[in-house]
Amino acid sequence: MRINQHYQEILNSSNDSLFVWKIYSEITKLLSENLSLSIREARLEARFIIQHTLKVQHQFLIRNSNELIKPEKFKKIMEYVKERLSYKPLAYILKEWKFYDMKFFVNSNVLIPRQDTELMIDLILNNYQKQESLSILDLGTGSGAIGIVLASKFKKAKVLLTDMSSEALNITKKNIFFHKLKNISTIKSDWFEKISNKKFDLIISNPPYINKRDTHLKNKVLLFEPKNALISKQKGYADITKIIKLSPKFLRANGALYIEHGYNQSRKVKELFQKNNFVKIKQKQDINKIYRITSGQIKI
Repeated sequence: MRINQHYQEILNSSNDSLFVWKIYSEITKLLSENLSLSIREARLEARFIIQHTLKVQHQFLIRNSNELIKPEKFKKIMEYVKERLSYKPLAYILKEWKFYDMKFFVNSNVLIPRQDTELMIDLILNNYQKQESLSILDLGTGSGAIGIVLASKFKKAKVLLTDMSSEALNITKKNIFFHKLKNISTIKSDWFEKISNKKFDLIISNPPYINKRDTHLKNKVLLFEPKNALISKQKGYADITKIIKLSPKFLRANGALYIEHGYNQSRKVKELFQKNNFVKIKQKQDINKIYRITSGQIKI
């Protein structure tokens, strides 16, 4: 059923069709059937669309499922749905996304913050005291999500966010301003190019690591994301290798590097850490039991 026909039928039917629960159910069905989403995924996206349009929280929808949605709000909801059915990621449609329970503005110049990356935050929070006065460098920050979350958790830290894209840094700065953080700064830099002689306790990065021939790139959703933030030369290892090789020069004694990598890269990434003077190397699995994060301390 075409989307226009579908929502016109709902609009032209009895008023009970505009109940919150009814629209929620219809959108879930549309998204699931047309985008091959699981019911859980479709329900989440339907909820996000309704919450965003009505400017309410989840608890409001639960308590007010029998409330009527005004026709003009319903029309806006279905505009979002129609756009989503083109495979455009919902984060780019709503222009915002949640990461570690914090809101971040996003657009097509930055990658959408993903749940898998939250593992990096968890690991750092487990390994450092929040009262520590850390010096943190976030390389290739994109939306700024990782560095901003860390700056909010480590109030005494000084966090530097870098990206080679001016467009990405515009989004980064918008997110810093939104979260009212004073312990954070940005610089335009191609990895370490403009970092000069600074030293850090912690370097973090979620760099491009996908091989240009990787079949995952055929995913229609990825067609909307910036290719330079996804794809790396040398079969996906060029940027990872550069970061691991150069990091020791910019780390203080016992400083650590945390890097995210692809589902099939953990073995080679560990070897790169070992070859570049790192010790206490650890690798952690994501919720799907795939090794996603490798960390190590610089050998004194």
